[in-house]
Amino acid sequence: MRTARRFVHTATTAGLTAVLTGAAMGGATAVSTPQDFARSSSLRIAATAGGPVAGPPRGVAAQWVDTTDAPSGITVKLPGRAKVEHDSVTRSGRTLQIREYGVSAGTNEAAAFQVTDTHGADLKAAPEGAIQGLAAHYSGTVSRNQPLEVSGYAARESRITFDRHGVPSVLLVRYVAADDHLVGLVASGPATDEKGVKQLYQQLTGSLRIP
Repeated sequence: MRTARRFVHTATTAGLTAVLTGAAMGGATAVSTPQDFARSSSLRIAATAGGPVAGPPRGVAAQWVDTTDAPSGITVKLPGRAKVEHDSVTRSGRTLQIREYGVSAGTNEAAAFQVTDTHGADLKAAPEGAIQGLAAHYSGTVSRNQPLEVSGYAARESRITFDRHGVPSVLLVRYVAADDHLVGLVASGPATDEKGVKQLYQQLTGSLRIP
């Protein structure tokens, strides 16, 4: 079963492909095909659509837990305690470290937080590349994609709809290009409960703190 952390992982890999390919081409940006950045990993949180998954009710404020990425000091609140998962992506001979945190929320929803160390790479293409790459991989439709500023940093926010084994699903995603880090925030779930997914997303994005 695909997971919210798998979603955010795939998106970030696409974004980093745009960053590193762009650097190699002297500033031009490009995103590889979905097959190039789709990757397998051991993930442990709820699928966005499918069978019921046990998890903390998102409405219980006391169960939202401060989650800090120790190397960067970046913090968000997640609806449950998350264990960090380490990963990496290599493009153009450069290996970048990724730290992922994700939890289930309610019956079929999930939230994920990810920090990628970019070590001075030009991040201008990363948020847009992540969003377009994610939509392409899941044959989804980007119905909203807008730039914004988060804590003084350039960011993009998007709504992506896609079909998961016949179940209409929605993905709300924000990517922030913060100095030497690309920060990803994702809330996902069935389209029939998009109101709940939006509440989850608002709580997640509203809690982001970048030192």
